[in-house]
Amino acid sequence: MSKNKVNDYLKQTFINQTKGYIDVSLKRELWQKISIEFKGKFKISHNSGNELEILKITIPYKNWEINISESDTRPMKFEISFGSQIEYELIIGFEDSIEKILKRLGKKEVEVGNEMFDKKYLLKSQNSEITRKILQQDIIDGFLKFNIYSLAYTTDTKRGTSKLISVISRTVEDILTMGDLIKLYMRIIDKLIEIKLIE
Repeated sequence: MSKNKVNDYLKQTFINQTKGYIDVSLKRELWQKISIEFKGKFKISHNSGNELEILKITIPYKNWEINISESDTRPMKFEISFGSQIEYELIIGFEDSIEKILKRLGKKEVEVGNEMFDKKYLLKSQNSEITRKILQQDIIDGFLKFNIYSLAYTTDTKRGTSKLISVISRTVEDILTMGDLIKLYMRIIDKLIEIKLIE
């Protein structure tokens, strides 16, 4: 096995997990550039003991803000809050071995009709029609391309709010990939507007 293949394998096995330590201070310049490119606000903070660094960007998009964060010990996370009176929930995550067994035993889940996506991800939603409208081919392609770990969309009808939280790989280290990820979440917002799920 070549040195590059060994490095790629180790990166996938260890760094690409949602736990572990990565010095995010090495990404400061990248996050600063992305913040400027998308007219956002970049902030660096630390935990109370000042041992861990947290990078944050807030990017305005239409009526909302896309909040992105990553720390020395936590993976990149996208978080967006909306106004919404429509009760809808969606959870997308990697299928693990237990979930695959439950699926074979007849546990119901939503499928979108894309073999690669349906094999890789487990979808839970009380409204499969809305889910299929959101998960059009361009969104599915983005999930597969960027190996996104999870996405959760939840609604609090009493407060008239909803929230989208998504966890991404820890290996995003270039401006093109990060820019394409932000554009993917902008497209997701556009889908939510299109189907009138958010206000």
